[in-house]
Amino acid sequence: MRWFVLIATVAAFLVPDPSTAPAAATPAPAARAAVPASDYFNYPLPTWDPHCLGFGSEWRLCNGTVLRACASGAVWLHTGVDIKTGIQPVMAAADGVIAGYIVDPVFRGGVLIRHSTSQGIVLTQYWHVWPRPGFKVGTPVKRGEVFADVADMGAQTHLHFAVFIGDYESHAWNGALPPTECSGFPAFPYRFVDPNAFIQAHLPFVAIHSRRGTLALDT
Repeated sequence: MRWFVLIATVAAFLVPDPSTAPAAATPAPAARAAVPASDYFNYPLPTWDPHCLGFGSEWRLCNGTVLRACASGAVWLHTGVDIKTGIQPVMAAADGVIAGYIVDPVFRGGVLIRHSTSQGIVLTQYWHVWPRPGFKVGTPVKRGEVFADVADMGAQTHLHFAVFIGDYESHAWNGALPPTECSGFPAFPYRFVDPNAFIQAHLPFVAIHSRRGTLALDT
């Protein structure tokens, strides 16, 4: 009996009390790869309410009137997204340089901004806008900088925004493209991508660290 008491006493000193044992260390969250500032994009308007035409929609007015079709009758497809808005300031989606400006009697002004990213050149396209004084081809802009205003188109006032993957060329101006090649134009989507998906994938973030991990919040 004496030996049993002695062994129990020794075991009590060797086996730690679970209530006083330190908690298991929480593994540190994996570090997010650094993203160059040039790869961050924002929406060009403070509000983003879709209009009647989205990326890949048939190119029609909201009342259904076809704007352009091939000889076969195939309706052209929208290269960007139309956003409901009144006349308000338009911001550059990312750091870049104004690469083009064009005036159209129907669609008002169009602007292209050239962005150098780690993945290559990207152009953002803004239709139905008027550039502000001092902003012209060759002017550098910063992400979020106001460079234009939405043009007054009466009941049809809106912003058309598109994202073109590649450097400046004539087709980067197109607000729509045919579903198959026609009239000398390449088939949709050519080098255009869904602007909503692109912006969502390139939004800047703020990292918040806690014991439960890292949370990334859009800014």
